[in-house]
Amino acid sequence: MAQNLTLRFDQLTSENGLPQNTIHGIVKDKFGFMWFGTWAGLCRYDGYKFTTYRSDPHNLRSIVNNRIHSLFKDSNQDIWIQTFDTLTMCKYNYETDDFIRIPQNKVPVIIKESNNRPRHYIRTYFIANQYKWSMDTWTKALVQTHIPSGKQHTYKANPSNKLALNDEFVADIYLDNHNILWVGTYSYGVNKANVNAKPFTIYHHDPDNKNSILDNNTRAILEDNAGNLWIGTRDKGITVINRKAGSFTHYTQSNGDNNTLINNQIRKIYQDQHGFIWIGTKKGLDRFDPKSKRFYHYGETLPSSAVYSIMEDSNKSLWVGTWRGLAKYDRKKDSFVNYDKSTPVQQRNIRVILEDRNKNLWVGSEGGGIIVFKRRAPGRENESLIPYLTYTVNGQTANGLSDNRIYSLYEDKQGLIWIGTGNGLNCYSTKTKKFRQFSVEHGLADAMIAGVLEDDNNCLWISHKRGLSKLNKRTFKVQNYTLKDGLQSNEFSEDTFHKSKLSKEMFFGGNNGFNTFYADSIKEEKFYPQIAFTDLQVLNKPVKINQKVNGNVILPKSLNLMKEITLSPEDKSIAIEFAALHFSNPAGNKYAYMLEGFDKDWIYTDASVRVASYSNLASGKYTFKVRASNSDGIWNPIPLTLGIIVIPPFWRTNWAYLFYLLIIAVFLYIVYVYSSKIASLKSKLIYESLIREKEYELHQSKLQFFTQISHEIKTPLTLILSPIERLIQMDEGNNRVYNQLTIMKRNGDRLLKLLNQLLDFRKFETGNIQLNGVERDIVSFIKEICISFEQLAAQRDISYNFIASPDVVILWFDEDKIEKIIFNLLSNAFKFVPDNGEITLSIQTYKYGISTQKLFIKVIDNGPGIPKNRIRTIFQPFQQYGTEGTGLGLSYSKGLAELHGGTITAESRLPDLNGESYTCFTVSLPITYKFLKNTDTQSAPAPSAAEVYPQQRSYLIEDGIDEVREVEDGSKTPIVIDGRKPVLAIIEDNEDMRNYLSSYFNDKYTVHSAEDGKKGIELVEKVLPDLVISDVMMPEMTGTEVCRRLKTDMRTSHIPIILLTARSPLCFKIEGLETGADDYITKPFSLKLLSVRVRNLLLSRISMRERFKTEFSLQPSNVAITSPDEKFLSNVLEYIESRISDHTLSVEDICREIGLSRTHLYRKTKALTGLSMADVIRNIRLKRAVQLLEQEKLNINEVAYMVGFLDVDYFRKCFKTEYGFTPSEFQKSSLKGRNQIN
Repeated sequence: MAQNLTLRFDQLTSENGLPQNTIHGIVKDKFGFMWFGTWAGLCRYDGYKFTTYRSDPHNLRSIVNNRIHSLFKDSNQDIWIQTFDTLTMCKYNYETDDFIRIPQNKVPVIIKESNNRPRHYIRTYFIANQYKWSMDTWTKALVQTHIPSGKQHTYKANPSNKLALNDEFVADIYLDNHNILWVGTYSYGVNKANVNAKPFTIYHHDPDNKNSILDNNTRAILEDNAGNLWIGTRDKGITVINRKAGSFTHYTQSNGDNNTLINNQIRKIYQDQHGFIWIGTKKGLDRFDPKSKRFYHYGETLPSSAVYSIMEDSNKSLWVGTWRGLAKYDRKKDSFVNYDKSTPVQQRNIRVILEDRNKNLWVGSEGGGIIVFKRRAPGRENESLIPYLTYTVNGQTANGLSDNRIYSLYEDKQGLIWIGTGNGLNCYSTKTKKFRQFSVEHGLADAMIAGVLEDDNNCLWISHKRGLSKLNKRTFKVQNYTLKDGLQSNEFSEDTFHKSKLSKEMFFGGNNGFNTFYADSIKEEKFYPQIAFTDLQVLNKPVKINQKVNGNVILPKSLNLMKEITLSPEDKSIAIEFAALHFSNPAGNKYAYMLEGFDKDWIYTDASVRVASYSNLASGKYTFKVRASNSDGIWNPIPLTLGIIVIPPFWRTNWAYLFYLLIIAVFLYIVYVYSSKIASLKSKLIYESLIREKEYELHQSKLQFFTQISHEIKTPLTLILSPIERLIQMDEGNNRVYNQLTIMKRNGDRLLKLLNQLLDFRKFETGNIQLNGVERDIVSFIKEICISFEQLAAQRDISYNFIASPDVVILWFDEDKIEKIIFNLLSNAFKFVPDNGEITLSIQTYKYGISTQKLFIKVIDNGPGIPKNRIRTIFQPFQQYGTEGTGLGLSYSKGLAELHGGTITAESRLPDLNGESYTCFTVSLPITYKFLKNTDTQSAPAPSAAEVYPQQRSYLIEDGIDEVREVEDGSKTPIVIDGRKPVLAIIEDNEDMRNYLSSYFNDKYTVHSAEDGKKGIELVEKVLPDLVISDVMMPEMTGTEVCRRLKTDMRTSHIPIILLTARSPLCFKIEGLETGADDYITKPFSLKLLSVRVRNLLLSRISMRERFKTEFSLQPSNVAITSPDEKFLSNVLEYIESRISDHTLSVEDICREIGLSRTHLYRKTKALTGLSMADVIRNIRLKRAVQLLEQEKLNINEVAYMVGFLDVDYFRKCFKTEYGFTPSEFQKSSLKGRNQIN
């Protein structure tokens, strides 16, 4: 057995970095580094690595000799080195990290002997904790003396034990301020031991000592009632230690002897309340009687022979956990009772059993989690277990158990259950029913928990595979202990722990014996480590003192004496190495560092990483800080600091900024001068832009004015042309009057043409114009246009020619747009050519490249010519040559040509000396239809000349001519609706137009009128006319809104509506028709056309009414829904049919169902069907009666009742009135009256 005062040594030899193992001097400097003198140089040790200083004959700042005799530190903390060179001593220079050589005769006296001879090195002793540590000068051995008793202990060398002194010949000893004893030997380097080491007592196997345990691999520990320790080993049996007598008794298996262990593989040792020792083995269970010294074996009645856990509960019932389940000891029968295999605990490897303070039984297994049993009739023969809680990682019960492998269970003083698993420690609260987990991330050294014990200080001691851990339950701080602290090893066995009830001593067994200790004696080390810098690297290279790096000396003296260092811009990466000069357990030291100005928080690390690396530091000032703690977690409160200055590159220095400022000033001056010029130029451009904007605004205002005037003129122009047209039709042979009217009509048409041209140009300007292309022969089309000018050419004796080559050119083009282009060019030619002049229109084609082909149309005349300065502007709007015209024709024609993908150009020559001049306009068009890809195109045959250009071409009406011709003969026949003239409602804000239309239609129709849209709607709702004529542009409400309101109102949706407007573009027509208008006529219009449209719509409505009436008579339930009116009628019929057998059905019922008044319902039904609502009801009843009579299943009385007639005689009368014969005659007829009805 080891003694409490026995030191555990760590050995530092050449294998750890010493240059040589002979040590002649040990000292600690003012920074905390340890120095060792060897026979191969001087070494400095930081706890992790050695730095060796050797003699260099070329360097006078090195040590004088490599063989060190002794080391000494004076009161100034200077280190003196005595070598085997007796003429010179050396003193270490902290600043320059080198040595000062001093002749022996100039060395100051350190100690004088009694004979007054100076002595420059000594051997000494040290005192700590009532012990004196000294070196025996005769035997060269390390001696420990207990000062109060005077007892001595000499440490002998044991090279085979790594924890013992490795050499008996001690050269020097040194006790530092952290109570670390350093022992230098002659042949085996340095040994170090902590005088204040943790008082862990170790029991381990010694083959040469009978008074030692049988085997180091311990698996079970028990202290019996007599204070004896029972130690079960893995496979060597049991050792019982009487610590009072110091004797060891061994129990092992002996073949042939029944009074021995059943098996040497011990798994559990337990003493019950009767004093019996129960021993669980791999091959069965033994009960040992300490009084009789006899063994009793159990195995056959157990679920399995492998016993892992034994527990006696508060009712003195003994429970045994085996490899395959749980068993209970029956003392009367001296055998075990196994629980039924159906219980969840059976067939599981029971590793641990615990009874809590509520007498619940906790059973932990390996891989099966935990099962908690309530006990019924505890302590009695009929006691049974009731499982009520199961805790598993993947079980259905939600819990926080970290692993299903359970190795230890412990209930602490507060009633908390601590569960050691294969993946951490779990704390279960029986009050909150919640788990809390502790593992490596919480500070434990390992997650494989072997055992848990509680001391009297509210701390838990936890054994695992990496030593011992102490957990403070109040602060949850964890302190870890390892082999370095005196443990038998870092690995402990599962469920191999025990706490003495008498002495509170704790026992933990492992793979190399077992430890005993008192928790109160384990004190935390209060010394915090001293920190020092051990290396500096720049650009991944170590920096030496006075070494230049990129032209800069970073370390003029030792790094530990520097308050700050300065780095050049090229020093882009830096690494600082540090060490905590605490040598009791250097591997357990912890570190935290940060670079203020770069790091936001402390960076924590351990002894394996003691380097802080930074790269690409921006210029500026930083402060590097580093702290350290010892293995007990005691942190140094004051960090070690080092200022770091990174010099900016030259382009970021103050001189550079001044230079930049000068450059910026010069640049700003140049910018100012340049900006002034630019501003002046911009002002001119802005002025010119304003002039152009004004011109454009003037141009737009002209167009807007002309457009508005054109729209306004169209209405009075209608009032002029329509009466003229009517007067011409009423002419009775007065040629003089007819000629005057014809002149008026022709000039009115010309005025209309100019208005349309202006409106078309406006559409072109706003981008609303669209091509409607056809594919046909353009040569014949242009020829027909030319023909219309032949009479004029003949009247003025002008030579008028048409030349085309080839004769036929098939081309996609818009006929209307091309006509306008050709007409404008020919009109201009005839305008400026004098009488007897010459005009030629030629058509030619040219091919460019492989596939490009163009058509050229030229109009050439020998007029006065156009000056060159006017040629450039002649295609601009409102630019005319001469005094006549609007100046829009050529501009408009140019736009139409470009819309086709072509161009118009002009060339001219003024009269020369011979008086000859000419003007030529050329229209170029591509012979392709790609330019029409975004337009509406259609294919049409080439029309004849008569179809294209009638003798008298009308510019008033663009559609409806054919319709006028078709109804012209019957237009004089008056229309009668229900014995009266049709009723028209005219809504027009222009009083003259309203009065004129009223007077025109007053002969054939009953006319009502309103002056705006709002009053128009009121008028229509009041009189319910047969047709409405409405202007579009009106105050209060537009015509399109009037149309939308009337068409969405059930009372008026059946009334036809004609819209009149001066807005001729197609988009406005579409908008009007989409609101529900039945027709759309543009101003100015022909009264003849309007009259025909009104008549046709009324006739169409009468025809539709007759169709409804006919369909009524046939099959009202099958009328197709094709309009809102038909939908309305269908709803009425459906309602009547749903109540056809109800004789109380009335018109008022239908009014309520449909939502119309009786008057509106009557008018609407009459307008649609020609019948009153009462007639409609009777018609439907009689039709259904016909259907029932055809089936021949009912008599006449039954049929009458089923269709809503209470009076059969009245039914017969109505039936005969409708069909011409009685119901009985209908049944008797062979054809059943079908032909007559249908």
